[in-house]
Amino acid sequence: MTAKIYMRSLGCPKNSVDSEKTLEAFAARGLLMTSEAELADIVIINTCGFINDAKEESINTIIELAELKKKSRTIKLVVMGCLSERYKEDLFKQIPEIDHIYGVDELNKIISELTSNIEINYNSKVPLRISSSSKGWSYLKISEGCSNTCSFCIIPKIRGPYKSRNQQSVIAEAKSLSALGVKELILVAQDSTIFGADLHMKDGLAKLLEKLSALEEIDWIRALYMYPALVTDALISVMAKGSKVLPYFDIPIQHGSNSILQSMGRPERRDDIRRLITKIRSACPDATIRTSVMVGFPGETNRDFDDLISLVEELEFDNLGVFEYSPEEGSKAYNLPKRVDKALAKERRANVMELQKEISRKKLSCNVGKIISVIVEGFDEENVVIYGRSKGQVPYIDGVVILDGVDQPSGSIIDVKVVNSTSYDLIAQAL
Repeated sequence: MTAKIYMRSLGCPKNSVDSEKTLEAFAARGLLMTSEAELADIVIINTCGFINDAKEESINTIIELAELKKKSRTIKLVVMGCLSERYKEDLFKQIPEIDHIYGVDELNKIISELTSNIEINYNSKVPLRISSSSKGWSYLKISEGCSNTCSFCIIPKIRGPYKSRNQQSVIAEAKSLSALGVKELILVAQDSTIFGADLHMKDGLAKLLEKLSALEEIDWIRALYMYPALVTDALISVMAKGSKVLPYFDIPIQHGSNSILQSMGRPERRDDIRRLITKIRSACPDATIRTSVMVGFPGETNRDFDDLISLVEELEFDNLGVFEYSPEEGSKAYNLPKRVDKALAKERRANVMELQKEISRKKLSCNVGKIISVIVEGFDEENVVIYGRSKGQVPYIDGVVILDGVDQPSGSIIDVKVVNSTSYDLIAQAL
């Protein structure tokens, strides 16, 4: 009987890509996939270890699936990913049901130990992908690791320094995804703006986006995780052309206080952020600008928080996420004094979200009466609606477009008329 694999992928989109490539490597060896852990011979959890909440989710998931191991000793329980990289020995000690633990860059080892040896070279041979999305879009990871020095972040220690993928391998993988019916590519990296720098490319991301836009089968292309200080004029120009590359700028500013930005190890300051957003909107009036900010960083005073609030009020980002600071062992910020009380950090997060809710409501209402393009996602069983996404919405992060009178299949890109809006979503009718 052919062995069956079950995969539970946690954390960020980059983890999702790793999970898909792992499944494809198993499929290449003839193993079957199953969506039910109880039917699997090998159960794999791709973990996240970025912040405390993610670590808790990963550990709880391992414990949950370890119960299957207790019931069926023939199941192999496998843990991979960021949490494994940080706490391998601790995991083995605390959860003895685990059979194998692998770090973030051990796909070859996973395959060779669990089945038989298979050679995969990410920079010369493109691994095929089992896309976890059946909705016409897919993530496309363009690099590994990170070389930025943000004091709150542990990713460089987990995943190592930044390493761009070979441009041709990225394009080849994009072609293989398009053959699977993918219409929208979402480029992901720890920092997409530095793509190609380690390969001695100038404006590498801009050049990659132009190359990808030449693929006839792909309709939409967007890039996530842009480091503010590295958003160049060339990149803005490519995204403002109105071609397949969507004018979606995902630029985490982290804060609005110069003293906190400095303590975070960020090179930009408040005025730099202001100038960048102004430049983008001047070059591309239709741009969607998303950001993320952090509250409760050590030493954050009421004045620092007021600086953040005032910058959010002034710049009126289209989409915004707020995170409470999570002290991570091994990060430069871990031993900083003057930690902010958790209750105060939670209150500050709520205040920013309430402000952004009103900004979002106002900005989305301006779309009523307009004709927009959407990619159809499918049927939401919980809310009993057909929904899709506009060019200004990323899956699982931003809002959606609730669709009335649309019967096109998932992955279709169609024009609809916006008839109403809420705080985060649009409501549209078929033309």
